[in-house]
Amino acid sequence: MIEHFKLHFITDQLSGAQVIPAEYNLLLVFASILTAVFASYISFLLSARIKHSYLKNESQIWTIMASCFLGIGIWGMHFVGMLAYNLPIPIEYNISITLISILPSVFASYIVLSPVLQTNKGLLFRSVLMGAGIGSMHFVGMMAMVMPANMAYEPWLFSLSILVAVVLSGLALKINELRLAKGIHQTRMNLVVALVMGSAISGMHYIGMISMSVFETEYTTYVTTHDYSTLAQLIIIILVALSLFVLGVVELRARSLLSAKLKAVLNTVQDVVISFNNEGKIEFANPAAIHVFGYQPHDLIGKHIRTLIPERSLELDEILRDSQLSKRTAGKSSSRLLKGQRANKKRFPITLTISSIGKKESGPYVATIKDLSDIRNQEAFTQTIFDNLPIMLFVKDAEHLTFSHVNKAGEQLLGKNKDQLIGLNDFDIFSNEQAVSFVQTDRDVLKSDETLTIEEKPVTIDGNTHYLRTRKLTIKDSNGKAQYLLDVSEDVTELKQAKTELENLHQRMAMAADAAHIGIWEWNFETNELIWDDWMHTLFEIPKSEFKGDYSAWANSLHPDEYEDVTNKLKLAILNGEEFHAEFQIVLPSGKTRYINADGRIYGNSMIGVNFDITKRVMAEKKIRQLAQTDHLTGLANRNALERFIKQEFARVERTGSKVGCLYFDLDKFKPINDTHGHATGDKVLVEVAKRLQDTARKTDCVARIGGDEFVVIVTDIENQVQINRALSRLICAIKAPIKSECGDLFVEASVGFALYPDDAQSFDELLSMADKRMYDQKHHCFSCNAISCK
Repeated sequence: MIEHFKLHFITDQLSGAQVIPAEYNLLLVFASILTAVFASYISFLLSARIKHSYLKNESQIWTIMASCFLGIGIWGMHFVGMLAYNLPIPIEYNISITLISILPSVFASYIVLSPVLQTNKGLLFRSVLMGAGIGSMHFVGMMAMVMPANMAYEPWLFSLSILVAVVLSGLALKINELRLAKGIHQTRMNLVVALVMGSAISGMHYIGMISMSVFETEYTTYVTTHDYSTLAQLIIIILVALSLFVLGVVELRARSLLSAKLKAVLNTVQDVVISFNNEGKIEFANPAAIHVFGYQPHDLIGKHIRTLIPERSLELDEILRDSQLSKRTAGKSSSRLLKGQRANKKRFPITLTISSIGKKESGPYVATIKDLSDIRNQEAFTQTIFDNLPIMLFVKDAEHLTFSHVNKAGEQLLGKNKDQLIGLNDFDIFSNEQAVSFVQTDRDVLKSDETLTIEEKPVTIDGNTHYLRTRKLTIKDSNGKAQYLLDVSEDVTELKQAKTELENLHQRMAMAADAAHIGIWEWNFETNELIWDDWMHTLFEIPKSEFKGDYSAWANSLHPDEYEDVTNKLKLAILNGEEFHAEFQIVLPSGKTRYINADGRIYGNSMIGVNFDITKRVMAEKKIRQLAQTDHLTGLANRNALERFIKQEFARVERTGSKVGCLYFDLDKFKPINDTHGHATGDKVLVEVAKRLQDTARKTDCVARIGGDEFVVIVTDIENQVQINRALSRLICAIKAPIKSECGDLFVEASVGFALYPDDAQSFDELLSMADKRMYDQKHHCFSCNAISCK
């Protein structure tokens, strides 16, 4: 006998030997294929358990069972298939190797069916592994054969058998994945998966057998027949028994898991769950009985259900009175409001729901008991709040729109108490016109199934009109059907009156502000939001369409010369929480300027204020100041302006050490012109002389008219007599130049006197008096300025 512990492929040496022909028992072939399909079917059913297992270690148990069953099924198919293979030579099997051949198929099945590896490994990897497992099992099993002949394989058929196992295994695994992913559990789909996997196992086996040839040797002996049918039947019976055992374990495991889950649920629910027979004897109670009734669950076993529910219940009475009635109520369940009794004999509200868990006359029945004590307390609490809310609450029946509940605020509005209002409708309380409107609105809310808000709707009750802000919404039952209509109303009559008065006041204020050219503004200095009324837009000439609504609209309008001062005042007012006041100049988009008076006061995070257009006032004040400081005819400085200028120069002289010169001019030949040509011509001469003196003097000098034809020029920064003479020469020449007029060229001259500060005087009056005296001395002594040469 030759043992085949290694694989041998057909060589040239073997091809010359005699091939021993083999035959197949077709019945056993069919039985082997059926074995593979059956084992695959059971294994994939178990794999579905793996996907839907949630308890600890449950997935591992199902994986081991499925992989062992599939592995043994593959081995059983192989062994039955080998028994179907008949050779006319004696054949024995190495028991150790035969048993070891089971391991590759079991290992490969475990790897393929494991949920962890299914997630981490791709379909190709698992297909190759499954094909390799089937092939390894087959060829290791073939090594267990002991016979007086050589056994060798055709290489390409050998490879084809492995390829068939890989491809068909992958197809079966893919179909099974799709089935589990989509939750398809029909028998037909399970059979498809099993047939494909069975084909992979059987196809690999029989293609492998075709690739194998048995060659005669010098030790070969022949026998007449082999009868392996009994052994094959034994193996099949063992596999069937194993299948039934596995299915029994699966069912037992499923029932135990279901029982564990149900027990966990019953132990955690807050409601009492008890079971009893139709005699009323309690058979089971969950732990909720402890805090609801005050009984330990085991203390209730065997007690009558009347211990917990002494109050009469039609449904309970039917079950306890007549077993025939219990048959009619089997499978039905309904909730009843009853009184329960605790262990301390105190009664409390409950709901009782009874349902049958069998169709036998003796039950049993399951009762679910819900403690309503907290709910009733909550209802009383809610009712108290409901009745005492300051807003009005009206509840109407959804079908007839009659009042079913009204709180105290509603009673006060309608002038009737709740007992008088219950059952009435809108037509019993309001005028026909109002009632029709109210009913139509209610019907619309019920039909649309949406919340409706009505702002300030007028309602007349007993001749008095009230304005109500109302919200209407539908209250539905557990089936989604409208049961009540809730009307939440607030009496806003006083608010509307106040709002109307405020609107009238705002309108009057706006009219007054418009008439007074007052702009009103509000600036939130945290959000930077700026709000203007219409007159503000007019003042700043910024249309509403171009208004940005923030601080920049105001700040960008400030005159550059005043921007820093005004904004600092505003910041200081906000920082100290003080009132803001400023008068400033703004630049309009047109380029013109306007003077504004702004006053503001802080309220919270905002400053609210008003703006006045003070342009006319400012211009008038400027005009007055100008008239007070200038000569009305010539526009030169008058005596007041001259005195202020000289005193400022005196102070500067004290600091710098320079001198100030005062030139006092009195016109000569002016009176004949005035008398001959009239005062109008005389005024023109004075204006022209003033203009010439202003143009000739330096910018730092001051030219003033202090009398009819008397002018004074203050020359600053004098260091010597030469400067005085130069200034005097320029001014005299300017006066002596011909004056063009309608009467022809006119000529005037001037007498002049001068004095220096601090050389000749110590005050303004002294300085002016000294210059005046010297001018008169010149005039009386006939000293003429004509001596000055003017070219």
